[in-house]
Amino acid sequence: SSASAWRSSRAHEIQAQNAVQLQYDWTFTTPFTGTLLPPAGGGAAPEWQETSEQIDRGMLMERDPILFFDEVILYESDLDDNGVTQMSVKLRVMPKCWLVLLRLWMRVDGLMVRLRETRMFCRHNTPDAARTVLREVRHVEGTFKELRSAGAPGDGPAYACADTASQAFQAVAPIGVKLFRSEKLLLPEAN
Repeated sequence: SSASAWRSSRAHEIQAQNAVQLQYDWTFTTPFTGTLLPPAGGGAAPEWQETSEQIDRGMLMERDPILFFDEVILYESDLDDNGVTQMSVKLRVMPKCWLVLLRLWMRVDGLMVRLRETRMFCRHNTPDAARTVLREVRHVEGTFKELRSAGAPGDGPAYACADTASQAFQAVAPIGVKLFRSEKLLLPEAN
């Protein structure tokens, strides 16, 4: 595994410092894709259903005005000077739709890069569409050696942030794709 490779490459440092080795995911990787809560008035929470529908990327690329945008970094770590991990959420609202991007980006210097992205999208320009939320979950990762052999750039500027890492993975897809899932949620009608 990547963790084993990293640990063996730093075995001399670990021994020299008499470091205590704890068994946990020190990269802070999470499978979290969001939480659905039951309606305020009671009842069961709605459930995601598998679907072949996908987010309308053409609509997202239209030159509509962005009515609201915000990004919040939920957590960030420099992995004890061995790379970086960051979990963030972005929200973008436009006249025809909204998009939420929950993204975990992790890079272990000289070893690997990982992205776990959850996109939630809802059109609200037609009455029927406003009740349907699409969710795409994508997990991609690879060692720099694997990515280089697939034609992606080596460790460096291409993986300096989540956006450029995502572009590098898109360029070599399906290399590195560990999971892709598309789901939809039908929201209950308002009372």
